[in-house]
Amino acid sequence: MKEEAKPIARLLGKDKKRTVGWVYLWNSSDLSVLWLGEEGVAGAIEPVFLPEVLEDPISSMPVDVAEFLEALSTVDGKTQSSGS
Repeated sequence: MKEEAKPIARLLGKDKKRTVGWVYLWNSSDLSVLWLGEEGVAGAIEPVFLPEVLEDPISSMPVDVAEFLEALSTVDGKTQSSGS
């Protein structure tokens, strides 16, 4: 089977305006990050991920990537709303 991916979220810079990367969902259920600049410099994710989005691919995703995406989707342990 040919592997394909589609972008499912934008990673925004600390200013929460500039796109610094994209999160891709692969047909294998893996998530990966494509950085457009300096890796790891993101202040927000749009749209935010609900916990179940990270549960499916988390077993095959590197732990640091899963923790990074989860941290961008939560503030003080609560899932962000798309309006924040």
